[in-house]
Amino acid sequence: MMTRFENGEWYKNKAETSLGYRFVQGASAQSLTPEENIIYNGFKGDIADYMWRVNRHRTEERSNRVISSLTANYQILPELNLRARASTDFTSLGTEDRRATERPLAFGNSGYFGMINDNYSINYADVLLTYTKSLNDNLTLGLMGGYTAREEKFNSVSRNTNEGLSTENLFDVAASVNLAGGGQSRQSSVFDAFLGTANLNFKEFLFVEGTVRRDRTSTMNTNNNSFIYPSVNSSFVFSQAWDMPSFISFGKLRGSWGIVGNYPDRYRANIAYNQNTLGVQAIGGRPVLFTNIPSDFGNDLIRPEQKHEFEFGLETKLFKNKIGLEINYYNAQIRDQILPLTLPMTTGASSVLTNVGTLRNQGVEFMINATPFKRGNFAWEVDLTYGWNRNKVEKLANNATELLHADYDGNAAQLRSVVGQPMGDFYAHPIEKNANGQLIVQPNGLYKLDALNWMKVGNAQPKAVGGMVNRFSYKNFSLDALIDYRIGGHVMPTGVNWMLGRGLLEESTQFMDKESGGLSYYLGANGQGIQTTAATGPKGEVVFHDGMLMEGVTADGSPNTNVISQASYFWRTYNWGGPQYSSSRYDLFIQEATYVKMRELSLGYKVPANIASKIGASNLQLSVFGRNLFFLHRTLRHIDPEVLTAGSRWTQTVNNTGTNPATRTVGIMLRSSF
Repeated sequence: MMTRFENGEWYKNKAETSLGYRFVQGASAQSLTPEENIIYNGFKGDIADYMWRVNRHRTEERSNRVISSLTANYQILPELNLRARASTDFTSLGTEDRRATERPLAFGNSGYFGMINDNYSINYADVLLTYTKSLNDNLTLGLMGGYTAREEKFNSVSRNTNEGLSTENLFDVAASVNLAGGGQSRQSSVFDAFLGTANLNFKEFLFVEGTVRRDRTSTMNTNNNSFIYPSVNSSFVFSQAWDMPSFISFGKLRGSWGIVGNYPDRYRANIAYNQNTLGVQAIGGRPVLFTNIPSDFGNDLIRPEQKHEFEFGLETKLFKNKIGLEINYYNAQIRDQILPLTLPMTTGASSVLTNVGTLRNQGVEFMINATPFKRGNFAWEVDLTYGWNRNKVEKLANNATELLHADYDGNAAQLRSVVGQPMGDFYAHPIEKNANGQLIVQPNGLYKLDALNWMKVGNAQPKAVGGMVNRFSYKNFSLDALIDYRIGGHVMPTGVNWMLGRGLLEESTQFMDKESGGLSYYLGANGQGIQTTAATGPKGEVVFHDGMLMEGVTADGSPNTNVISQASYFWRTYNWGGPQYSSSRYDLFIQEATYVKMRELSLGYKVPANIASKIGASNLQLSVFGRNLFFLHRTLRHIDPEVLTAGSRWTQTVNNTGTNPATRTVGIMLRSSF
């Protein structure tokens, strides 16, 4: 993160010499262009190195993908049908990593070339036997039984140069100075299931269905890898069963209960040793092999994660289908949730995959669609959704009271789940207080953090999510606007806060002068700031106007009078590390991520049929669109909350230190059918 005093263009020009090599620092350093050597004080080599890598490192990817499927149906009897289906999805990905030679060969070898060939394949097949029979004029029976299986494979082979390139910028494994390196990885997993359903239809207004399936997965111990999951659901179309008031066009009640499963990712549950080599340790000897246990333990006794859920809802259409209303309530209990459990390193591992406990989710989902206005060729339609969810950790393994998901930046902040509370509480160290409850200020003028205690700052779970779609149409023109929103939920955008500490954001201009709230002060003999209203200090000291005074007391209970510069405050308060390293206040890092976003805006025109038919088209539509365009409201500035991610698990989507910025997409689309 460059400060405002750094010139990016200057570093870009200095990152490469006129002969195409990487910059050289120091007047006496080896170089074919010594007059270009960097000898400036304060030169930041990490910025220049970044510029070098951006411009002289290249990665190329080439991908080929084949997707195919085959389906066969056989009508055995009028009521009995057999369907068989097979499909495959194969992807070949080739990657080449080319890093330019950094220095002349006369001064040593440098540069790099690596290549990786990856093959992914998914093979899927199912066989389903369906039976449908009208038992009488009012009752229809449906039965289905079948088998489904899926196999996933991944193979990777890599080769790369070792100790640099033997020929400048020759990007080939053959140019490896030493014996070329490389590796190989093979992964596979298999899932299969037997399934069956039975359903009854009474007069097209009462429906009842029951299902059962037996799943089996290769990602778990073979002695404990098959499980049975049942479900039952029913719906009652009361507008079909009874005579309803004229304003009710349609009405349905529904309810369901079921169990679904979730399994560990492949190779996470197994317990296995890693094998590596120390190389040849004696002349004429053989390589010395060694094994070690990974720091993240698997678990042969892991059980599948089970979600027990019941749900019921109401769906209606009113006033001749002009208004649609749908509301659902759900209550789900996740049992034996699978997560890595943090362990003290004295046990020989940092974590173990465990069925950590029980989590309850319950909430309401609401949707309404309406046509507020329709007259002539103009129509306005609206869809509005709202989802309210509350979860609670009900139980943890071994009667633990909390689960640590992440510890950030050397014990500066933590993400925990506490029994009786929602998942994902953020904790940070509070400001230390004396016996009278007064905030303690250190000799450097900053607050002293309480390194032994924690305070809850927020929770990662949003209070509600939803969206709104507006559709406007006039003759052949249409305008669609999709807005979505999130209410509540805290995140920790660490990278943004570090930018604040380096003076890169608007907020860091606070207190920089009198106009922005800065105090006037001069530096005393002990280096502490003394507030003043005079033009100079009593001994002619320079008076600064960028002062800040922390409200509180010193260690001896005296009121704090040490005025510090706002630059010092921001640099030290918004920096890296826990109390043992710094004065950084991570309680200020954690912020609410409420937003209302214009997700997509699209303007379309449908070409009249008589014109489209001239080119043989039965339908022709042209549209321009934009996605992820702008925020209508947000509490988190400078970053899109949706890019706070460093992985696929929810605990990795609440913090960022170096993820890419969000992207905005605009385009033109032509749709046609012939």
